[in-house]
Amino acid sequence: MSTVIYISNKQIQVVTAGGSGMGARPKAAYTMASPEGSVINGMIMDPDALAPFIKGFFAHNKLSTKDVSLVVNSSKIAGKRIELPSMNHNRTMDFVAREFNDITRDESKPVFSYTSLAVEKGSKVKKVYAETVDAEFIRDYIELFNEAGISLKGIYSSEGTMIRMIEQSAGKRCKNFVVQVADDNMLTNVLWAEGNFVYYSGQRCFNEPGTEEYMEECVRALSQLTQFMKANQMDTPIQNIFVAGIKGLDIDVYRQMTASSRIDATVEWFDCGLVQKVGRRFDLTAVLPALAGLLGQDKTNNLLTSFNAIKKEKKVDAFWKKSAALIAAVFFVMLALTVFFVVRKNKIEEELEDLRAYNENPATLMQLGLYDAAVSSMKEGSDRYNSYINVKNAVETFPVLNDKIREPLERCAVGYAEIEITSFDAVAGVLSFTANSERVQDINKFIARVQEEAIFSSVSYSGYSLNNNNNTWNIHVSCTLAEGAGR
Repeated sequence: MSTVIYISNKQIQVVTAGGSGMGARPKAAYTMASPEGSVINGMIMDPDALAPFIKGFFAHNKLSTKDVSLVVNSSKIAGKRIELPSMNHNRTMDFVAREFNDITRDESKPVFSYTSLAVEKGSKVKKVYAETVDAEFIRDYIELFNEAGISLKGIYSSEGTMIRMIEQSAGKRCKNFVVQVADDNMLTNVLWAEGNFVYYSGQRCFNEPGTEEYMEECVRALSQLTQFMKANQMDTPIQNIFVAGIKGLDIDVYRQMTASSRIDATVEWFDCGLVQKVGRRFDLTAVLPALAGLLGQDKTNNLLTSFNAIKKEKKVDAFWKKSAALIAAVFFVMLALTVFFVVRKNKIEEELEDLRAYNENPATLMQLGLYDAAVSSMKEGSDRYNSYINVKNAVETFPVLNDKIREPLERCAVGYAEIEITSFDAVAGVLSFTANSERVQDINKFIARVQEEAIFSSVSYSGYSLNNNNNTWNIHVSCTLAEGAGR
């Protein structure tokens, strides 16, 4: 069984539940007024009155003093929405710390935390709601609960846990909405636009909850949010308004008041998703800040974890202060190593100087010149040889008229035509010959056989004509030899 206690100003809320996160099952809820003046704006003003009060409350209601989480609502905890590259937890904490460098602080070291916000799947950008507070603020609460005999497992900001709870509930159902949560005379407004957390604000109300004047204050808060959206060029209007913790609220009257203020949105009670588990035992909306501490806990938004890390750093500092002798011993060892390396460096420099003198010696330079001349001569011989090879290869590409050319050509003419080679152009690779056939039907057969020969790269056939002197057919054909044909 886990317990969450919420402290803000006059009102203290307590929720007990089994399980954690959205799977928790709330068992009981309590609200009570803190001792007069003991807490102001979330800061402990009178621990001598508050500690026994909390201890007595836990004893009277037989609540376990273990597995207790504290949620604090205070303007001392500064928060801002940050977008940063996706990175691990430690680097994110360093980034958050740099974002709050502009805050003026006392000598107390700051404590940081952050609540991760939803981003699109596959996005390389990380969105967080980062928060910071002085370590003394956290230490005061630790000492208070130690005095009350209660061991805290976590301390959380009301803003961070509220944002995370809304993201897991209304944020999954709606995209453009406002959540208004009342805590005695404090009103919290959380704005969501285009499916993303945008703005968190808190204000003090001066009228009695449930009265018309009180509801007018709530409506004015909504109007201020709409003005904020216009100033930031957010064109999508608010579609839903979820309310919680407002005592005596007539929700139908509140709907009429929002409509009369030109806020066209659906008004309904906030549902955190656990109503069915509670039934009618108690109203979840009446203890929503404490419930947010139950549903919105995360490792990254636990201020107590960050505070304990600071304590470890201080212990490390104390260790080093008590280890002056060890530091001195390390210093002398390092000094000895420094002397050794200086001597070693000087020796190496001497060896380097000897090498430089050898390289600059005239005899060495003369040998180097002879070597360069030999290399140049070898290169010239190599270039000359390569030129010869290139010429030889080029010459061998020219075709040659010999029996390797005649025999295939005569073989093609057997039975079809009589041929006689008339000229040969080796540069152009053109072979000229006369061809005569007695039968016109043999001409195409002769041409086909010539075209199949590999020694010819192309065969140009332009037709045939009748020779009246001997009654034969002259075949008009010229052939271009393939590269290197006849070799």
